[in-house]
Amino acid sequence: PATISNQTLELGRVTSLIALAVKAEVLATSASPLFNGNPDYVSFKDKDGVSLFPQRVDPQKWVKAADAAKAAILAAESNGVRLYTFAPPANIGVLSDSLKKQLDVHNAVTEKWELNPEVIWASNPAFSYQGFATPRLTANAAVNAFSNPSTFSAPIATQELFYTVNGVPINEDKTWDYAGRNTIKAGDNASRYYIKEGYETIKGHFARETRFYADLAFDGGIWFGNGRVDQNSAQFPLYHVAARGSGLAAPSDNIRLNITGYWPKKLVSYVSVYDDGFQPSPYRLPIIRLAGLYLLYAEALNEVNGPTSEVFNYMDKVRQRAGLPGVQAAWTNFSRNPNKFGSKDGLRQIIHQERRIELCFEGQSGWDLRRWKELQSVLTVPLQGWSINNAEAINYYRPSTQFIPVFGIKDYLWPIKSNDLVINPNLVQNPFW
Repeated sequence: PATISNQTLELGRVTSLIALAVKAEVLATSASPLFNGNPDYVSFKDKDGVSLFPQRVDPQKWVKAADAAKAAILAAESNGVRLYTFAPPANIGVLSDSLKKQLDVHNAVTEKWELNPEVIWASNPAFSYQGFATPRLTANAAVNAFSNPSTFSAPIATQELFYTVNGVPINEDKTWDYAGRNTIKAGDNASRYYIKEGYETIKGHFARETRFYADLAFDGGIWFGNGRVDQNSAQFPLYHVAARGSGLAAPSDNIRLNITGYWPKKLVSYVSVYDDGFQPSPYRLPIIRLAGLYLLYAEALNEVNGPTSEVFNYMDKVRQRAGLPGVQAAWTNFSRNPNKFGSKDGLRQIIHQERRIELCFEGQSGWDLRRWKELQSVLTVPLQGWSINNAEAINYYRPSTQFIPVFGIKDYLWPIKSNDLVINPNLVQNPFW
């Protein structure tokens, strides 16, 4: 069936929509540089000397991927699948446009599957790591630090991946102070729904896109939820993350700490509460959702025809939900490289970054980077966070290398066990192992 009618008993079974979406993902992977004309595997042959990877790029693979993605989209939309938008429940009164946009993005992941019109396929067990992604926001949470690790950390490189409020990369926006992004700045009234007013943080946390604030928690950042959903309450104001010095979210010991200063807030339902223990609002982490399928189609179509109105149309559907201008308008008006979207190569870079932002923390980016053959450039640079053991902002906001990951060409494919090679002599070991 296209959909599951008895969701209580059968939600999680594979549907025709799931099958179509998986087909599109598989064909896009086959068309991508790792598997389509990869020169690194020129000598990778089977026992009979037959090449296991084609050495010529086959453009038709992208045609098949684009056709499959479009078919999956049409089938999904005809069955009521659509981009999620947040409908405030009765217990939420006034909600600013900025917070509403954050919840449009945030709840596209953390809304319950049966209530989420965007999810095509999700993992069947409930996501069980919300507590790892939640900073300590209350005195009780700080006292009960042993019950909840609060250790999931995102590196500085991840937060710098997100666009400015104008919808272009921070190092391209001609109106944004990239060179001064790590200088100290206090939260102001205009940014009060993003950053605690009067709290010292850095300029790089200001004037960022909605997905930045929806996906990341950081020192001084506002946290909507955890039992507080009234943006105008004087008695119970919205929480903010205090990650320095004696702040509740600051390191309590050398075990239960966030090593970078950024938490993946996207993975935490705003209904979940971390206070005297952790009370999660369970959800199932999406495996495939419509926004990802839109961007997959845009990617494949760009590889087939280069920049076209249809490519921009599907990209802009995702960007519009995040409150961003369309690709053409954003780059034309704000980028130091205003013609970037006009070439296949330039638009490819934009699409890749768009997917990494939209699907951040959902277990997708690593696979995308792998099939694009871009994972090596990401996992060979130092993983940096802030100097989290310093109390003063001027000292806290100094990049600190936590570790240096190692990733080589051989790591794109995992090794085959030696025992399997002995049992089946027709197998050959993957390259460089």
